[in-house]
Amino acid sequence: MIFAHRSSCPEETQQLGERLGACLRGGELIFVSGALGSGKTVWLKGVARALEIDPVEVVSPSFTLMNLYPGRFPFYHFDLYRLGERSRLIEDEISEVTGRGVVAVEWAQFLDERRFAGEALVAVRLETIGETERRLEVRTVLDYIRLP
Repeated sequence: MIFAHRSSCPEETQQLGERLGACLRGGELIFVSGALGSGKTVWLKGVARALEIDPVEVVSPSFTLMNLYPGRFPFYHFDLYRLGERSRLIEDEISEVTGRGVVAVEWAQFLDERRFAGEALVAVRLETIGETERRLEVRTVLDYIRLP
């Protein structure tokens, strides 16, 4: 299934993340891709809110690679920006925590998505359309993910 949405401001982007987060059952792997400033972390703050995590606490773990937040499910938040093309070096670490909660990976475009094909994968792509406008596309085979 593919869901496409537009957002006109950061608050709306966060709300779209919250809508997806409300569908999660635990065990999902969320790959979030997009250019710098496209709203990846803002969108994940919404996912976190749905997982009963204060969105203010959710920051991009660019220097630590991964933050863990307790909530309705453990929320593992990776950011591969600093690794770039070398991101495949931590695919094993991502695999280790997959299934333990909800795992979100920012800058997932640096990973080989085929390696994670057997997982409960949700692929999200954010595009900058204007100063505050974003286009969001969600791809998944998980039938319980519904984003009207």
